[in-house]
Amino acid sequence: MTKKKQTSQLRQKQLQAELEKNPFLSDEQLAALLNVSIHTVRADRRQKGIPEVRKRNPDLSSGLFARARTLSQQEIVGDVLEINIDRDGLSLLDTTAEMGLKKSGIIRGHVLFAQANTLANAIVDAEVAITGESRVRFIAAVYAGERVLAKARVIGVQRRRKQVRVQMKTREKNVFDGVFTIYCLTEKLAAHFRMEPGAEIARGGPEAGEEAPMEKGDE
Repeated sequence: MTKKKQTSQLRQKQLQAELEKNPFLSDEQLAALLNVSIHTVRADRRQKGIPEVRKRNPDLSSGLFARARTLSQQEIVGDVLEINIDRDGLSLLDTTAEMGLKKSGIIRGHVLFAQANTLANAIVDAEVAITGESRVRFIAAVYAGERVLAKARVIGVQRRRKQVRVQMKTREKNVFDGVFTIYCLTEKLAAHFRMEPGAEIARGGPEAGEEAPMEKGDE
């Protein structure tokens, strides 16, 4: 075996290892990680039968959504990288010009909030998840074309309420930090509250000092 072939095989193993850790890496990102050209990455992908990132994403996301109970693939903002129910999860959002302000290209806050909020709902173990409260900070601006990685983890549980912290960053900076209080309901209990919108949910009925939750995703 020639030295050139050995180098090629080693590089392809490294490429596969990087994609196992993060299947959403683009050819440009792989090229930077492996210190080779984009053309070399594409040639290695074709040789190993690995599709480009846009074709990898839908199949992977569909498999991960099978673990989520509260949201469908169409309801979450961003592509899911990982979900560990009642523990943590990751999502990745490729921002576009349509998501931003025309003059500055800054991504609108509600887009980032939606990515964080839907991921927080997706990782909890419940038939119906409803956001009741959120405390968030927008740390830095995100510009169209940047990728935003969101990491959510459950940090507290009290009866039907779970607190989920979501932190988000681009490749260069932290951009968002928030804590969401998620109400976890059965479908039967959720239907009861639809009929009685003034009801409280902490014990399945009124409880002093607690507010009724807002509708999912409509903060």
